[in-house]
Amino acid sequence: MKKSFDIVIVGSGIGGLSTLLYLAQTSVFKQGHLSICIIAKGALNQTNTNWAQGGIAAVNAIGDNFEKHISDTLVAGGFANNKQIVEKVITAGPGLIDDLIQWGTEFDKKNSNEYDLAKEGGHSESRIWHKEDQTGKAIQDALVKSLHTLHNVTIIEQTCVLNVTKQANDSFGLSLYDTKNESISNIFCGKLVLATGGLGMLYDKSTNQHLATADGIYFASQLGASIENLSFVQFHPTGLYEEGQISFLISEALRGAGAVLRNELGEAFMYKYDARLELAPRDIVSRAIIEEIASQKNSFVYLDATKVDTEILNSHFPAIKQECLIRIGLNLEKEFIPIIPVQHYSCGGIKVDEFGETSISGLFAIGELACTGLHGANRLASNSLLEAIAFAKFAIPKLTQPNKESQNVEMKQTLPIFKSIDKKAIQHIMSKYAGIVKSKEGLSKAFEALSIIKENAAVLNKFNLENFESNCILEVAIMLIQDAQNQTTNKGVYYNIDLV
Repeated sequence: MKKSFDIVIVGSGIGGLSTLLYLAQTSVFKQGHLSICIIAKGALNQTNTNWAQGGIAAVNAIGDNFEKHISDTLVAGGFANNKQIVEKVITAGPGLIDDLIQWGTEFDKKNSNEYDLAKEGGHSESRIWHKEDQTGKAIQDALVKSLHTLHNVTIIEQTCVLNVTKQANDSFGLSLYDTKNESISNIFCGKLVLATGGLGMLYDKSTNQHLATADGIYFASQLGASIENLSFVQFHPTGLYEEGQISFLISEALRGAGAVLRNELGEAFMYKYDARLELAPRDIVSRAIIEEIASQKNSFVYLDATKVDTEILNSHFPAIKQECLIRIGLNLEKEFIPIIPVQHYSCGGIKVDEFGETSISGLFAIGELACTGLHGANRLASNSLLEAIAFAKFAIPKLTQPNKESQNVEMKQTLPIFKSIDKKAIQHIMSKYAGIVKSKEGLSKAFEALSIIKENAAVLNKFNLENFESNCILEVAIMLIQDAQNQTTNKGVYYNIDLV
């Protein structure tokens, strides 16, 4: 395999794949002067993007406009957003949708052949482009299909990046672990794009893939990149209540279609918390559910979709309907769905500029692991896919600038020391003390417990992929707790009972 590339992209969700496809449209790539490698930890389609249900937000409908979408984004983000970034991303939205359609993504249409745009929590208008309740899969499939038409691209699947270093010639060195052959190799690149997704595996329950172990954030921190607002973790209000760590997501769009939240007595309760009821921003709905659970016997509440039109359930939510039946034997047309808030999305992360570049020259972060300023203290529903493809496009001018040095210098890569870490212990600590509701005492206990785990962990005699991931989780968990301790006010998804 080739050892040196102009650009290496780590991650194959919408952030990584759209970055690659935008690069493929440049003249330097078409002329054969740009070598690119994309690395997937699992299979190309084994991503959080593939699991995204609701859709992607972009202005299109009559009566909607950029100002409304910008305002909704700022309100949801507690006005902690970077307004210039919000304006840049929102105004780019329609063009980004056109790009997705050009790459083969099909969005649902009405009988009139107009696009069927949905409404979700926090949105003042219907602007969610979707493909039933499997929008992410439709996008992922289209991007992967487009990817396979390209030449001069090296695709590496089932491979985990173990270490990233900045070399003396200003290039990056990556140590790779082939999970199928259990072999380690090294590659080098002039520019590096981290698009590794979220940090869901820091918690007991998440809607993320098992691969979401915060690898990219770990690498960026090791290189010295700025990390911002890591404790701004969004919990989705309606994860299906069931056994296991991976929770099936009940899309917000179902509430947009009329589903109602009810307590164990069958009583609707959102009227007590927000005038927007079920369509209030996710942080408000999640805390309302937690409060209801605290005052009842059951450790869950219900989502009632029995009054939603059957035709809408069948046409818009077939996967949710099927999964409820398969997983817990529930017919959502006739029965209430047991739900609980679960970890869903990281609003903070690696600080980047308007081109997606980090504080480390040549290092880019695209997608959920990045802190762009778009989300502020809370992500507006369906703005995440939009953000990923937007910054993939914004990054192209900087990514295609000539590298300063020749990338043919071979340098020896050394792996860091990995320790034997109990991942479940970390997840339990994070879920208990760094979840939806925090306290100063709880954060102190978490920091102390995580520090003890790190200090007492034994060095691994033999490399183990699961323990590598556990090391990433531990390091990022400690960073998240420290960030939470440094927050001085409650805003958006960050809520500490000891702060105002």
